[in-house]
Amino acid sequence: MSHLTAFERKLNQLFLDRTYDLRSKLGLKKCGPKPHPKREKIDKAIQTLQDLASNILASGYAKKEFEENAGRKRGRKIVGRGWKKQKELFEKWFQRDFANQDELVYVFWNKNKCLYVGRTGNGGSRPSSHFNRKDMPKITRVDIYPAKSKVHTSKLECLAVHRFGPSVNKNKPSRKKWTKKCPLCDIHRQIEVDLRKIFRIKR
Repeated sequence: MSHLTAFERKLNQLFLDRTYDLRSKLGLKKCGPKPHPKREKIDKAIQTLQDLASNILASGYAKKEFEENAGRKRGRKIVGRGWKKQKELFEKWFQRDFANQDELVYVFWNKNKCLYVGRTGNGGSRPSSHFNRKDMPKITRVDIYPAKSKVHTSKLECLAVHRFGPSVNKNKPSRKKWTKKCPLCDIHRQIEVDLRKIFRIKR
């Protein structure tokens, strides 16, 4: 099932649940037992719809915005026996090619699966600091993207999270007030505002 189809089905089901009483009074078709749309259920449904919307936008809008804000990609296949050797060889390459650059977004991969997205500078950590993380599966490649300017680094990191869908990232990328906002996060928030207006529950 596509993300778009899943979004439409979830939205339609939420609408049917909220209009059950009205349809019952008019003798319209009812689907199953009467639902009880509590706030927790609405919150969970809205979160699901937001996540689906982000996935829908990831391959199109997120990709376009990411490419407009990123410089040329440099990739490195991870080689070496054991994580210590892999880290050592990666560090040599990183120091040689990016010694004077401090506004970078890096993406860790296990074959075709994105594992982690991070950034250097402005509170970010070096890519090699993640090599021995217990929650990180085997790393086979690291891609490095320079941000076009310092104010775009956190925006680029957030767009990379939307675009690649990393499995290990736990927290939303942080940003300073003077840096550019992620346009997909703005859309994400607006979707929540719209859905809460439609499916409002009295306190």
